[in-house]
Amino acid sequence: MAKSRINLSLDPDTKERLKMYAWENHASVSKAVTDLVWAAKVKNSQVRGQTSLDIREKRNREKEGPQRHSS
Repeated sequence: MAKSRINLSLDPDTKERLKMYAWENHASVSKAVTDLVWAAKVKNSQVRGQTSLDIREKRNREKEGPQRHSS
């Protein structure tokens, strides 16, 4: 999936806290924000314009890589 840029306005303390969170979790700031957003509960988890919600399953499959089948 292609990534796109977004600008956020944060006060200096929040910016430093986000950078510290990312550092402590061995992640980039972008990855930290992504993880926090996906961990947050939302009222309507369906993405605008999407007819089915398979996003989390798809993301998990992408993270896991190819599945190995035992014989």
